[in-house]
Amino acid sequence: MNTLSQAIKAYNSNDYELALKLFEKSAETYGRKIVEFQIIKCKEKLSTNSYVSEDKKNSVCDSSLDIATQLLLSNVKKLTLSESEKNSLKNKWKSITGKKSENAEIRKVELVPKDFPKDLVLAPLPDHVNDFTWYKNRKKSLGIKPVNKNIGLSIIIPTFNRSRILDITLACLVNQKTNYPFEVVVADDGSKENLLTIVQKYEQKLDIKYVRQKDYGYQLCAVRNLGLRTAKYDFVSILDCDMAPQQLWVHSYLTELLEDNDIVLIGPRKYVDTHNITAEQFLNDPYLIESLPETATNNNPSITSKGNISLDWRLEHFKKTDNLRLCDSPFRYFSCGNVAFSKEWLNKVGWFDEEFNHWGGEDVEFGYRLFAKGCFFRVIDGGMAYHQEPPGKENETDREAGKSITLKIVKEKVPYIYRKLLPIEDSHIHRIPLVSIYIPAYNCANYIQRCVDSALNQTVVDLEVCICNDGSTDNTLEVINKLYGNNPRVRIMSKPNGGIASASNAAVSFAKGYYIGQLDSDDYLEPDAVELCLKEFLKDKTLACVYTTNRNVNPDGSLIANGYNWPEFSREKLTTAMIAHHFRMFTIRAWHLTDGFNENIENAVDYDMFLKLSEVGKFKHLNKICYNRVLHGDNTSIKKLGIQKKNHFVVVNQSLNRQGINYYNYDKFDDLDESRKYIFNKTAEYQEEMDILKDLKLIQNKDAKIAVSIFYPNTLNGLVKKLNNIIEYNKNIFVIILHVDKNHLTPDIKKEILAFYHKHQVNILLNNDISYYTSNRLIKTEAHLSNINKLSQLNLNCEYIIFDNHDSLFVKNDSYAYMKKYDVGMNFSALTHDWIEKINAHPPFKKLIKTYFNDNDLRSMNVKGASQGMFMKYALAHELLTIIKEVITSCQSIDSVPEYNTEDIWFQFALLILEKKTGHVFNKTSTLTYMPWERKLQWTNEQIESAKKGENIPVNKFIINSITL
Repeated sequence: MNTLSQAIKAYNSNDYELALKLFEKSAETYGRKIVEFQIIKCKEKLSTNSYVSEDKKNSVCDSSLDIATQLLLSNVKKLTLSESEKNSLKNKWKSITGKKSENAEIRKVELVPKDFPKDLVLAPLPDHVNDFTWYKNRKKSLGIKPVNKNIGLSIIIPTFNRSRILDITLACLVNQKTNYPFEVVVADDGSKENLLTIVQKYEQKLDIKYVRQKDYGYQLCAVRNLGLRTAKYDFVSILDCDMAPQQLWVHSYLTELLEDNDIVLIGPRKYVDTHNITAEQFLNDPYLIESLPETATNNNPSITSKGNISLDWRLEHFKKTDNLRLCDSPFRYFSCGNVAFSKEWLNKVGWFDEEFNHWGGEDVEFGYRLFAKGCFFRVIDGGMAYHQEPPGKENETDREAGKSITLKIVKEKVPYIYRKLLPIEDSHIHRIPLVSIYIPAYNCANYIQRCVDSALNQTVVDLEVCICNDGSTDNTLEVINKLYGNNPRVRIMSKPNGGIASASNAAVSFAKGYYIGQLDSDDYLEPDAVELCLKEFLKDKTLACVYTTNRNVNPDGSLIANGYNWPEFSREKLTTAMIAHHFRMFTIRAWHLTDGFNENIENAVDYDMFLKLSEVGKFKHLNKICYNRVLHGDNTSIKKLGIQKKNHFVVVNQSLNRQGINYYNYDKFDDLDESRKYIFNKTAEYQEEMDILKDLKLIQNKDAKIAVSIFYPNTLNGLVKKLNNIIEYNKNIFVIILHVDKNHLTPDIKKEILAFYHKHQVNILLNNDISYYTSNRLIKTEAHLSNINKLSQLNLNCEYIIFDNHDSLFVKNDSYAYMKKYDVGMNFSALTHDWIEKINAHPPFKKLIKTYFNDNDLRSMNVKGASQGMFMKYALAHELLTIIKEVITSCQSIDSVPEYNTEDIWFQFALLILEKKTGHVFNKTSTLTYMPWERKLQWTNEQIESAKKGENIPVNKFIINSITL
């Protein structure tokens, strides 16, 4: 491993002292400019924190180690123990860890406090850990916008030989259709072939550069890093030399990255044979690569096949998880042959790990680091590239042999998903632990040993303890180093005093585990605390936090009383009181989605932190007493009650503001320091009338024939853009009814809606009925039903109604002329096996289907289709929604939540049921031509103008998006 690779490895391991030395040495070889940023970062770390470097730890001394650590070292022959010594230690360990946490007393409580305002709706949580749509909306609501200084895409192409295939890939990059700048960096891993001549061939056609390293064997990570270090733009892509991109590849990647730079984009692939085609043919025909027939691959026996063609093995998972939005481990699909992301992430997570010097695994490990730090992963069809299949089995690497080596490294470095809980006999100390327990320590020399020992003596041994000495003025640091300085499961850092929040941020940042446990330096754990929480995390990957309850004890461990325990978690209750007590564990990913502990407040630091975590993921409470809280008179929560109370109300109001809730204040009820009585008061701004209907008079227009129903799931960003688009393509609009959360109706948006109304003289109705479901697959259907009911209550009639998405655009002029030829416009396609399974698992809907159809009918019925642009006669809509209302009522009665997008099939089923009931076959067609703003490919200006004329509109209208008008 070269010096630079060693430096990167040391930095990623938090050994900043060693990393600085190695980066300084690398500067002599590569030039200081290449490593200047890394040198600065090392010095920043070392200026504020003093770390116990791994290479400073003395050789293992068994007498200073806890029992579990001795056994773990013995398992891998790093500590010699006789069988009798092993057995003796095992018996002692079982005795120490055999105690089980007691059950806490529980009582029946209201999940939502009775005094919690009915119209105070907390911001939605993500549907899953990689819900990039939720995260994008959250950033918009917080006003977070990406700041890009050097917009463009640096395309890194690692290669080893394969000059002919590289030639074709470069030709396809010449054919890119985009207004964005991009560069190509060909990174040569010591090829024997002369690739420079290929690169020089494209110097007049591309912004291209060539970098090379000596052939040291398989060094893919090193050559990727070499290419990445020379990248000049804010965004980078890694493209294998045999991956030929489609024409809108650069444009698609950059368009999405400019909207959200906290996302990794992944492109799918198809397999084609370019063996008998020259690069010049691709240069002369930009569409050639996309027109080639798919073929079978010879190089990967694990690839899925369909007939005589090979399929990207990830496609089925992409489909099941909504392009990874609902995936719990998206980094496993981060195949680095075709990806793009912001270069900022290299500064956050480090570079590719050059320890991987055989085929496979390096992309998973790098992707895991991105995931753990809070990056999101998304597949876009616009990233499609074509894998060029060579004849025979041309391959420079033995993939299966390489994978057997690198999988072991992955299991060592990727604890999440790749690690199981094993008995201590089968365990060892992993390089990256599954769990980190962090301990901020300040003047706690008398308590720290009991605290740390309780963390080490857990039934879960895949665990490290991270101690941050926060500038103690007693001998705390001396005690820690003496007791644990040689322990490989304990990592110690020291920094100048900055307070509990500063120490907590430093300790969590220092931790390597995916699951993080919090332990105060004067308290101690029950032996099964981590195990109980961890099992909940492993059962439900969407959890951000699991917490138990505690008991209060004297310094000698004698019981004072069991701690306060609210038996069931709810976000509403947490908004009124700190119910998430010790012991607490959270995921490092969830923590990175927040801004960490607030170092500007002295007390209520934990309350603030766990409010933040509750905004980014689900919580689970266990009614187990797993934590011993030592009361000794110096506890900050006891000594500073006045500050604690003040900040209690401050952090709750900050939480409400982060969620876009600016219409309520959470205020103190009295001035007693020990009191937490509260009252919710409407803000002065909210006292203004929010219903703009009072400013709108109903406009009658005999030529207006169409109603448009739209549902807005959260903020009203882009509302006026949407309204203007509707009017541009529809001259017969009578009324647009918007189902919105009126809490997002800001004064500015009110003014925009009023201006639109006065300019176009089109009726705008706002509907804010609170739906039965607030965040699931039924809410859009229910919102449209509510909109229809609102129109009926106002006795508003029209000829047709369009059911629309807030993030879609019209491209077809004069929609009414198209609609009036038909009764209904829907998309109809077959149900996949996954959809059928979800329908059968939903009793209310399955019951309705069985009433009218046979079970086998589902396999042959064309009833699925995206709902954008769906239209129908207004009277027909009433009949269909009457059928749908029956299902919704049934869902409510048994509290059954569907696991599929109801708007994509319920309308189609209702239409078929109505046809069966009446014997009338309706005149059907497809939906209006729409393209969602936020979905897959981007249209060029030529395609937009063509579509406006009704020409060259794709058959599948839902693969086009991200339009800028």
